[in-house]
Amino acid sequence: MTEAPFEVKTLEIDGQEVSARRGQTILEVARENDINIPTLCHMEGLSNVGACRLCLVEIKGSNKLLPACVATVSEGMVVSTNTERLQRHRHNILELLFAERNHVCSVCVSNGHCELQAMAQEQDLTHVRLPYRNPDLPVDASHERSQSLHPVHAVRTGLWRDRGRARLGRDGTRHRFDGDHRSPRELG
Repeated sequence: MTEAPFEVKTLEIDGQEVSARRGQTILEVARENDINIPTLCHMEGLSNVGACRLCLVEIKGSNKLLPACVATVSEGMVVSTNTERLQRHRHNILELLFAERNHVCSVCVSNGHCELQAMAQEQDLTHVRLPYRNPDLPVDASHERSQSLHPVHAVRTGLWRDRGRARLGRDGTRHRFDGDHRSPRELG
C-alpha cells in the first residue's frame, strides 16, 4: 500500500508567502516560519481549544477574528497577525485577565518568570484601567492537577471561572462590565 502524498497549501502570513500541509492550523504554520502569534492556552501535546483568545488573527475577506490555534489553513489565505485591531483586542483581554485574579507583578513570587507578565510586556500593557476584583477564593482542589496548575494555564482547563465584573469565561469570550456580580443563571 502506498501512502498518499500530502497536499500543500500556499498562503500569506503578514506579507510572507508560506507553505503548509492540509489540516495544519495557522498557528502551526506561523511557528514553523518564525512568525509570532501570542498564546496563553496553547500547550504542546494537548488539543487546541482557543480559550485565551490571544491568538486571534484577521483573515482577508472575513469580518471575524479567528483563533489561529484552531483555524486550519486554506489555499490562498491571507492572514494578518499584528494589526491595530488585534493589538487593541489583545490589550483588552490581558487587562481582563489581570483584573480578574489580582495579578500584581511587583509582589508576585513568579515576577520575572511568568507567561502572563511577559505577554503584558510584549503587548505594552503598563497599567490596568479596570478595577481589580480582589476575590477571596478558596483553593479549587477538585481536579487532580489543580494545585500544580500554573494560573495562566487555568484558562486552558476551565478552572478560570467565577462570577462578576470584567469576566473572562471558559471559552474566553464573555465580558461583563455592568458591575452586577450575579451569574447569568441568577439574572434569569
